[in-house]
Amino acid sequence: MHSRSILKAIGLFVVAAVLIAIAAACGAAAPQTVVQTVEVVKEVEVEKVVTVEVEKEVEVEKVVTVEVEKEVEKVVTVEVMVTQEAAEAEADAPAEAAAPEDNPYRPSNLFEAAEALKAATEGQSPPAGAKFAFLTNNMSPFWTAAQIGVARASSELNVPIAFQAPTASDLLSQQLSMLETFVNDGYTGVTFSAIDRQAPAPIIEKAVEQGTIMLTMDSDATGSKRAIYIGMSDYDAGRAAAEAALEIIGTGKVVGLVGFATAQNAQDRIQGVNDVFEGTDMELVEVLIDDVKPEVALSNAQTAIQKYGDELAGFITFYSYDGPAACQAIKQADKIGTLKLVAFDAEPETQACMEEGVVQAMIGQRVYFYGYLSGYVMYTMSILGQEETMKILDPYLDEFGEDGKIRLNTGIDVIKADTFDQYKAYLESIGIASQ
Repeated sequence: MHSRSILKAIGLFVVAAVLIAIAAACGAAAPQTVVQTVEVVKEVEVEKVVTVEVEKEVEVEKVVTVEVEKEVEKVVTVEVMVTQEAAEAEADAPAEAAAPEDNPYRPSNLFEAAEALKAATEGQSPPAGAKFAFLTNNMSPFWTAAQIGVARASSELNVPIAFQAPTASDLLSQQLSMLETFVNDGYTGVTFSAIDRQAPAPIIEKAVEQGTIMLTMDSDATGSKRAIYIGMSDYDAGRAAAEAALEIIGTGKVVGLVGFATAQNAQDRIQGVNDVFEGTDMELVEVLIDDVKPEVALSNAQTAIQKYGDELAGFITFYSYDGPAACQAIKQADKIGTLKLVAFDAEPETQACMEEGVVQAMIGQRVYFYGYLSGYVMYTMSILGQEETMKILDPYLDEFGEDGKIRLNTGIDVIKADTFDQYKAYLESIGIASQ
């Protein structure tokens, strides 16, 4: 007999022997069975015994795996008996963790917006030599998620997107200089977080006149000629922080910590807090400015604890590094649980402070999408133009003051101890640890 036929016979004999053994183990009064079929698209073509591995589930073997070497055209079908009892046990098994799509922190509208832009530009290319830039307002862990988003957009679109941040002692002057450099160097599009809401306006106007796509994200240059603002409603975020403080603290004085007094995002967040506190037993008595220097933020928090003593009920921190600074000051003063902390953003240190019970609530931004969507919006505008791109994005835009419907509202996450695990699961599902 041909060696291949012998091998096939041996393989079928082994499988038959296993099935007989399974039947014997079940006994004469075995429960009702159903049949599952496993297709194996490979068969051994060499002189080698086919081995069969059987995994046990409940009391009866379920899955047969056939080891193979060389691929041939023939398909071998192996039928495996599975008891009804085993099938029912599998059906009753605990459900796996909710799919990422079901996580309440997943912003479905932002994923949809990205898909709409992808569909609109499918099969098309940007202008020859197109290059884009993404500029932050400082260098901090807050921006890591945005950097990942930028890198993914760059990879998917196959276009260069430079990610840069000012690091000089005078952040505003350096940011304005960097913006001018991008424009003068002929970048196709630039997205940035404005340190000052008014200072960039002349640079933006010059850029738009020469055909450069200008977007803002995180903190807007209100009233300028930028095409679109990608970010949350900072006013609504401030209100959310105040509402969390009312729920967690209830009454008393709180102190705010913030980086820039001139930034749109800071001003709007503080206004939101004050509007909610009006007429309540809570008061934002002071907002201390640190010029985006964590060591100054820590000193400010320590000073507030000493200045207000027992009158101080807690902190609301408005910039990402301010939360860890206040957390450290609270721990140093041995006031964990006495002083409450509502912190903007979910940097790694802020998350650690929540796990320690020092932070009671985090007000999260969808920073990943600041980077990811900025890349896609600039890319689409370079191909279809601003007007057509805005039509595509229209379902995802809302009114932004006197500037009209130009904000792609990325939304707000309120994270507390009882929802922290869900939030971390969402972050993991998109491959980031914080934002």
